[in-house]
Amino acid sequence: MKAKQVTLHALLLGSVGLAALLCLPTTATAAEPESPGQTTYVQYCGACHGRDGKGNGPVANWLTAKPTDLTQIAKNAGGDFPMVKVIQAIDGTTTVRAHGDSDMPVWGDRFRADIGASLNRQAQVRGKILLIAEYLRSIQVK
Repeated sequence: MKAKQVTLHALLLGSVGLAALLCLPTTATAAEPESPGQTTYVQYCGACHGRDGKGNGPVANWLTAKPTDLTQIAKNAGGDFPMVKVIQAIDGTTTVRAHGDSDMPVWGDRFRADIGASLNRQAQVRGKILLIAEYLRSIQVK
């Protein structure tokens, strides 16, 4: 009986150790899978802003206004990434363009339409927006 307990204990510790190793940050390479933020960004933003965030997505040439180079957000804001402003631009709290309607979809509304309006679903919407904003922070050119 003790041997089974020791084996189970060792298996549990090994699993916890493996899980901890998987959580360690690594340097991204082309062979590594995308992060959840990058996956969400590509799904909702990549068509216009491009996979690299430089405003060169496959539909960019068909838009009346060239999509913003999202790798320059911090630089254009004086060096600090304006997280709250980015979140507000994504969720539609503030408009992206100073005059007139924005060509950019209001993703907060779109996400809510996709998944409903319960409190749990609203939390999922905020999560998607935060994933995108965190990814954008990670691709800033210094």
